[in-house]
Amino acid sequence: MAYAYQPQQAWHPYPVRSSAPISLHVVAIFQYLMGLAVLAGATLMALALANVAPKWEFHTGNDVYTTRPEMLTTATYVVVGAVAAIGLAFIVLGRKVQRGRNWARVLLTVLNAVSIAGGVWQGYTSGAPYTATLMSIAFPLLFVILLNTRAARGWCRYRTY
Repeated sequence: MAYAYQPQQAWHPYPVRSSAPISLHVVAIFQYLMGLAVLAGATLMALALANVAPKWEFHTGNDVYTTRPEMLTTATYVVVGAVAAIGLAFIVLGRKVQRGRNWARVLLTVLNAVSIAGGVWQGYTSGAPYTATLMSIAFPLLFVILLNTRAARGWCRYRTY
């Protein structure tokens, strides 16, 4: 039997939205891109371990040292696995924040705040140029701002903005 009206949805104090705000989309897209770049690096390292990569040559003065990837240790396999896991973590965190998980928003905020503190500390201790320090903290600072907009907080808490 057809109804002449739509059944009532559960009452919600705020209007329910179907998509995340643009600030979270920007953060998620950068997370996806960083994750893909890290996965590409892990793939290149795995290809080098699989002996697909060409010989590596090291020039020191008049001598040329040639080595093959099979000379690498088992620890290299662990490093490749860890790099791939980090790349996947970037992608998963991007998706979770885009879907409105508050824990992912808080975790990304904390990680970006730590990155800002590390960039400032490195600039202070190494005596790096002022512009290099600003460039190292620009994206993490932008992400902290975007993750803490009213729309982003509302989307992650109540699915509204």
